[in-house]
This record gives sequence, C-alpha cells and structure tokens, in this order.
Amino acid sequence: MSNNVEAILNQLRGVIANGDGDGVSVWLADLINEPNQEAVNDAIRELGRVDANLIVYLTRFIAQNRAAANEYPLLEDLLFEQVLASPDMLVEILASSSDVNEIAYHVHCIEALALESATLGLETKLAAVSDEGLLIAMLEAIAKIGFCHNPQNLADYLYASNRDIIAAAIGALGSIGSHDAVQLLSDRMGTDSDFDRLILDQLAEIQDQFCIEKLSETLASHITHVRNYGKAKLAEMGEKAIPVIIENLNSDDVDLVVHTLNVLGDIFDESAVKPIKNLLHNHPADANVRFAAYETLGRLPCQKVALALAEGLNDKDDNVRLAASRAINNNYSKMLGVGVKNLLRSTVFDSDKIITAIVESESDNIFLDLLGEEEIRDALFTYIREQAHSDVVKFFNVILAKNDRGDLLSFIQPEQQQEEKTKILVYAIDDSRMILNIYRSALHKLGYEFKLFEFPETALKNIEEDAPEFVFTDMNMPLISGIDLTRKIRETHSADELPIVMVTTQSESDSKNDALAAGVSEVIGKPFGAEALKQAIERNYKPK
Repeated sequence: MSNNVEAILNQLRGVIANGDGDGVSVWLADLINEPNQEAVNDAIRELGRVDANLIVYLTRFIAQNRAAANEYPLLEDLLFEQVLASPDMLVEILASSSDVNEIAYHVHCIEALALESATLGLETKLAAVSDEGLLIAMLEAIAKIGFCHNPQNLADYLYASNRDIIAAAIGALGSIGSHDAVQLLSDRMGTDSDFDRLILDQLAEIQDQFCIEKLSETLASHITHVRNYGKAKLAEMGEKAIPVIIENLNSDDVDLVVHTLNVLGDIFDESAVKPIKNLLHNHPADANVRFAAYETLGRLPCQKVALALAEGLNDKDDNVRLAASRAINNNYSKMLGVGVKNLLRSTVFDSDKIITAIVESESDNIFLDLLGEEEIRDALFTYIREQAHSDVVKFFNVILAKNDRGDLLSFIQPEQQQEEKTKILVYAIDDSRMILNIYRSALHKLGYEFKLFEFPETALKNIEEDAPEFVFTDMNMPLISGIDLTRKIRETHSADELPIVMVTTQSESDSKNDALAAGVSEVIGKPFGAEALKQAIERNYKPK
C-alpha cells in the first residue's frame, strides 16, 4: 500500500471513530481518486475491520457517488457484508433519510440483498415518499423480495394517478401472493382492461387454490374483457384448473356454465368428461348449455362415455343436434354406429333432422359408416345434393374420393341451376367452428352471399376490400371480443352503413348494454337458426 493511500486510510479511521460523516465522505473521495487502484482496493479491504457504523457512511457516500462504486465494486461488496451482518442498521438509515438519491440507494441495497427483514421499513417509508420514480423503485423492490408485512400498505398505489405506479403495485402484490394481496388485486379489476389483464396474469402465475378460484370467478364476470382473458388464463393453466372450475357446472348461471364448458374444451383433459356427462344426464333446460356440453365433448377423448352422446341426436334444438353429431363423429366406434343406425331406422325419431345434423356438421366417420345402409345413404345423398352448401358438397366429395368411393360421387352432385343474384354480402364471425357451420347452413338457406371468419382480426383485414353489408359476430372471443371488434369497425363504418348484430349466449344486461354502447345494432341470443338471422337482417339492414 502506498504511503499516500496509507495516510488517507489513517485519516478515515480517525473521522469514522469521531463520527464525522462529512469527513468520511471527503476522505473516501480522496481515496478513490488515488491512481494506484490495487492500493485503493487494499485500503477498502482494511476498512472492513472498522465498526458497523461504516454502513451509515458508505451508503451515503455510494448514493452520491455511484460511479465510484462502479469503478471499485469492492466498496459495495464491503457495504453488503456489513448490511448482512447488521440489517437493522440499514432500516434505521432508510427511516431517517430524506434525500431521494440516498433513499433510492437504500432501496437498491434491500432489493439486491433480498432483505425480507427490511420490507417493513420499505412499507413504512412508502407513505413518506412523493417522488414517483422512487415509489416505483420501492414497489419493484418489494416485488422482487416477494414479501410484505401488510399488503394493505400497498393498496392505495393500485389507484394512483400514475399508471406506472399502478403497474408496479400490481406486480408487488402479485409477487407477495398472499390471500390478502390477491383479494386486493381482485377488487381492483373492472375499470381498465390493461390493468385487468396484468392482474389476471399475476393470478395465473401464482396458481394456488385461492387464485384459481379467483380466476374461475371471472367466468361469471359481466365485463367482457375480464371474462375472456380469465378464460384464456384458465385454459393455459391446464388440468390444474379442472377440479376448481368443474364446480361451476352445478351453477344455475347459464352463462357461467357455458363459459366453463368452453374452457374445459380448451384444456383438453379427459378428467372433464365425466362431469360433463353428468351435466347432460340432468337434462339442462337451456339449449346453450346442451350445445356447449356436446361441443366440448366433441373436442375431448370420451370413448368411455361415447354411448351417452347418441341421445343428443334426438335433441329438440337443431344446433344441439349438430354438436352432438360432431361429438359422436370424433369418438366414433362400432357400438356408436349401431346406435346411430337404430335412431335413423326408428319411426319414433325424426330421421330427417338427424340426417341434416350429420351432413351440416361434416361428420365424415358417421357418413362413411352409413354408406352400407341403402335407404339411409339415399337420404344423405339427397340432402347433400339438394340442400347443402357447395362447401359441404366439396367436403363430402373429398371424403368419398379419399376412401375409394369415387363410384358414388355422381349421386351427390347438385343439378346445375342458374344462380340467383345474391342479396347482400354477410360476414359471420365466431371462434367456434361448429357455430360457423350453423351460420353456413342458415345463410345458405336464406340465399345470402357470406364469408365466415374464425378469427376477428382476419375479418378486420378483409372488411375494406369485401365491403360487406351486414355483420354477425359473437361476443366472447379470445384476443378480440365482439365488443372490441365492433368498436374497431365503428371507427370507419357507421351503424347505417354497416349494421352489426351480436349473437351471444350472454344474458346479462350489462354485457348487452356494453355491446350496444360500442355500436352494435342489436343483440340476439343463441341458439339461432335461419329464421332468427333473417329477421335480424330485416330489422337492421337498410338497402342502399
């Protein structure tokens, strides 16, 4: 160690012993300005032998001279050693500090060392801080540590005027993850879609029973974006969510049951099959519930309960029969085939409606199995040839060709007819392919030109070029809800120019009012058929 550095070190020992904080800062500045870096580092190591009061001086000095700490990392290493030995001293220093730079550095130390014992000091200091950048840093430190003594100390920051502060508070409470913290986050939802999504991200990250229950509650929310994002988070969570959300199937809330069934289909786990079968066994009165149940079973492996699906082919609702047909088709077996054939041969059941369901749902496995039954086959071919949309005809053309039954292709070819002039171009937007099949069948029967969209963003991209004259849209869709879609369309098209009718299972008045406020011309319910669509168009379309 050089003589000059040795002299500075002796001076430092003296001013530290005398409690001269200003003197310590002066001599530390002199020390780090010495040209011999090795000697300076040796001196810093020697300072470690000084008493714990060095914490007070080092924190103040480094806070005001961050470049020095970057040049001599041993300074901060020394400080951290002292803080870990006496963490309460750092809390005391934090409590007495008023300088923003010093407080910010104290917070940095607490965060870097993940000092859980210092979080109460952080929580207490929050109330005395007005600098917004510092508040954010303090909340982020609590988030990194993942602990606080009283989450209520952070509650006010969820409603701050600064959005970055709100986001930091959400992150902190999410990291804490206690029941109290989660409840505060849950109470915050409902006024801002960005923050609601951030909160739901936090709940999905925690994934304890309480958080899964809170996510499950979003399925009953009257707020569309909360409901849709909650569905997405539960689906991402997977099978862990199933034991919680299947309890919703016992609810009298039709919307909640339907949304729960949608999520169970997205999760795609066989453990959901039995609860859904039990739901159908209780003969739910609402057709939307029955439709959603069969649609979900069509997405799940359910061979063990497949025979129970056949009952859906005799449902009184056209849409439910389509969903049941698809569920049977996707779980088809020899035994199921026997059941379907018996239904079609019976004089008790309406075979024409069952034939319609098989064709319109594009149930290829059922179709192929029925080719050996001449009377049934003729009924299938007649429907395809005389009533099905051209896309459906093409589908079954491909199925016959792929299965070496080209000899039957001529029996399903429609007679060439002079095409009528189309009425108007109609857009139909729904994330359910089964619902899109229903739109296709209904709009075809009504004679409209139409385009079907599974993804709202695709419809938005095409709308200017296609210039549709009418739009049907679902409400609850991932990424872009029907309400968001409507708002986007209304930026360029008025209600008179382009009527939008929302078709939804959602029954709450709040959701309908939100849709109307966004610019929807009318809200109609599911299930629907050709007549309901026709009446909606007649009520809202004004010929140009």
